[in-house]
Amino acid sequence: MKFFLIELEYLVPLEKLDQAVPAHREFLQTLYDVGTLLLSGPKEPRNGGMIIAKSISLEKISELMKGDPFAKLGYANYKYTEFHPVKHQTFLKSWLEG
Repeated sequence: MKFFLIELEYLVPLEKLDQAVPAHREFLQTLYDVGTLLLSGPKEPRNGGMIIAKSISLEKISELMKGDPFAKLGYANYKYTEFHPVKHQTFLKSWLEG
């Protein structure tokens, strides 16, 4: 399994983005439900967002994220950084190994 930090950069005003937030969060929930995502949320200041995810490959996670309403609407750019967790809280063991 590979692990990714996904950084979103918003491309539209927040007023427009906010209209798509419920659909965006519903989409993310589908990835939480299957164990792909660990954390997600907006950055501060709110000019983008961050997601911690796992996948078998960069190609697979980037393909999944194309289904995000923010991506479909052209509201955000996505940057993927693969990393290798070396240390972690013990309660994360099952997510990391699953």
